[in-house]
Amino acid sequence: MARTFPAQDTSASDWLHLLPKVELHCHLEGSMSPSTVKALAAEHQADFSGVWDGAIPDAFSFEDFPDFGRQYLFGLRLLRSDGALVTAIDDLAETLASQNVRHAELTTTAYSHFHGGMSREHYREELDEGRRLAASRGVSIGWVVDIPRDLEMPDSTDTIDFLEGSILPDGIVGIGLGGYEVGFPAAPYAEHFRRGRALGLASLPHAGETEGADSVRQAIDDLGAVRIGHGIRALEDPELVQLIADAGIFCEVCPTSNLLLGVVNDLANHPFQALREAGVKVCLNTDDPGWFDTDLHTELEIGTNVFGLSPADHVELQLDALTASFASDDVKAAVRAELKAL
Repeated sequence: MARTFPAQDTSASDWLHLLPKVELHCHLEGSMSPSTVKALAAEHQADFSGVWDGAIPDAFSFEDFPDFGRQYLFGLRLLRSDGALVTAIDDLAETLASQNVRHAELTTTAYSHFHGGMSREHYREELDEGRRLAASRGVSIGWVVDIPRDLEMPDSTDTIDFLEGSILPDGIVGIGLGGYEVGFPAAPYAEHFRRGRALGLASLPHAGETEGADSVRQAIDDLGAVRIGHGIRALEDPELVQLIADAGIFCEVCPTSNLLLGVVNDLANHPFQALREAGVKVCLNTDDPGWFDTDLHTELEIGTNVFGLSPADHVELQLDALTASFASDDVKAAVRAELKAL
């Protein structure tokens, strides 16, 4: 018999809160709330006049992806002072722990920190300390270090040189490709990803968000992707969707992000369920929770209330996300046992 949400004193939302969870697509630098951005801007006496008129808003809004990028990069540049990254990680870990997120793979953009003047030693120390604090809250963290394609051009090797070096934070599991897809295709980064894979890192690029199916195909063919950040526009090419399903390539779907950045115009028409029905493995994620005023619980509620997911669906999606993750064997065994006990 299929599971149903408990009908007595435990609501669907309460059940989702208690569900052990895995987050695979969340940007550390995108987890800052407006209040955090305001506080850091005041601390640094940062000039935000080129980003916002008058004052930093109490809630962020975006005209399009480039507008989001301008605001996001302003916030990222504030993470310069000693302890700022640690605080950002611990704040995010506190939120994750409060929602029973057991494992999270967080994307971080080393390139931007280094070009803002942060040393590799400082970056490593802050990520290691933040990861330790997250573990003390019961949250396992893996890092995905991404190349920001609209900032680091293919002829630059800053990110991959860092990953090949000796001053690395613990827990790095993958190499990513973030930023604005339009005008910045994936294929020219093939050598960066070849070198990353040679280090044992998983290929985890963004694709199929602001560009169509060809962007996803490049991520697979040229970068060797095993997971795709977003990937929803693969549906523009049915043969590609079949390839993704047959190869077991996982798509990290972020509904609120897609809505706010204009990738979809209505959550009711979001392609999440179409991907599932085509046999593609997917999970729900937050992307940039501070900037989008969301959290993983909210995304799962969208799954229930908009996409019609049942408790059994949610358990299946979390098990799939756990399998697609690079959590340790111990973490996977513990979370899998919790999920299968539901």
